[in-house]
Amino acid sequence: MSTPENNPPRTQAERRKGRGPGWIWAVPIAAVAIVGWLLVREFASGGVGITVTVPEAPGVQAKNTKVTYRGVPIGQVSGVALAKDGSHATLQLSIDKAQKGAFTTGTHIYLEGVGADFTDPATLRSIISGPTVIVQPGPGKPQRDFVGILGEPPPELAVALPYRVVFTGDAGKLKIGAKVTLHGFTVGDVDGVRLTVDPQSGNVATEAVLLLDPTKFGLGQKPANGDWSPLLNRTLETLVQHGFRAQLSQTPPVIGSQQIALTESGNAPAANLNTTGRMPEIPTTEGGGIESVVQQAGGLPIKQIGDNVKAISARIAALAASPQLQDTIDHLDRTVAELDKTVQQAGPRVAPTLDSVHRTVDALRQTATQIDSTASAVKNMTGGAPASPNGNLQQALAELTRAGRSIRTLADYLDQHPEALIKGRTP
Repeated sequence: MSTPENNPPRTQAERRKGRGPGWIWAVPIAAVAIVGWLLVREFASGGVGITVTVPEAPGVQAKNTKVTYRGVPIGQVSGVALAKDGSHATLQLSIDKAQKGAFTTGTHIYLEGVGADFTDPATLRSIISGPTVIVQPGPGKPQRDFVGILGEPPPELAVALPYRVVFTGDAGKLKIGAKVTLHGFTVGDVDGVRLTVDPQSGNVATEAVLLLDPTKFGLGQKPANGDWSPLLNRTLETLVQHGFRAQLSQTPPVIGSQQIALTESGNAPAANLNTTGRMPEIPTTEGGGIESVVQQAGGLPIKQIGDNVKAISARIAALAASPQLQDTIDHLDRTVAELDKTVQQAGPRVAPTLDSVHRTVDALRQTATQIDSTASAVKNMTGGAPASPNGNLQQALAELTRAGRSIRTLADYLDQHPEALIKGRTP
């Protein structure tokens, strides 16, 4: 039996306060640190916000529509909204920070592939891939708000010199970015289009601003002072004096989108390059589209041509139904048949008399005369035209003429050589 004196002393727990929060708090502290780091990284790598106003934005989707520069994605559309008054749509772009320097006052932003339009191949591709925002940087100060342009961007120009043209005809389908061509080569593009109405005279016109690239005209080396304007102005002045004018065109014809062609006009009145305004003005000429084709067709004497065709057709019909022509052909057939029969029956055994030879010669000459009369009657009936639209009739006339000539030659020969009916023609 144990006694208290023999038992070892008991261990007692002592409660002490630690100096730190303890290891259990390490988990929430680490979570907070990770979240904070993610937020900092997201803020540091976040895109630059760009606002683009466009007339409409069908098919544009936030976080799905790409923003590209030279075909390389540099961001995306982060938001699409309709203006409060419903007059336009606003796109919010999220751009990589490395490309923020591309957005300046000289930058153009295009919304390509909006809606399907058979005159714009880019819109046909959008049926499958959807629209794309394309950035075309330019010089100037940094800018964050832009007015977008619907359509495909034009090729970039090495040098862009502004010129003005004014069309008085229908040019409402001319779009910003349309090509300007010279002999089929692209030498610039359309930078602006606006309608102008003179309240005093009521004249309606379309004014367009062209950006021409002198390096695409083949003018040689760059001027020493770097200013292409004087050289390009002299070149355009020479072209204008030689009849070149700015004209609306369509490629492909009729169904293509409108462009501007610097083309030579043979009947253009004398003109010069107007350099008195804020920018040089190139004279224009109307036409070049489907309207010019219609106008040219309207200038043809359609009624006169139709009347002539009807008259020729009536004469041919009357000739084909003429009993005189049919009687002559029947008489010719009978005469030739009788002549062939007489020659076969006579042969070397039967010597024809001199009287029978003379009668044969007289019959041949009468036949030839009748053939000539028939041919003359046919020519008088067709009005003496050198050519007939009926190829069979012309061939028949030629055959009649040759037959008459051959029969007359045979009659003359028999008159001089009656023995030929027996001996045959001697070489």
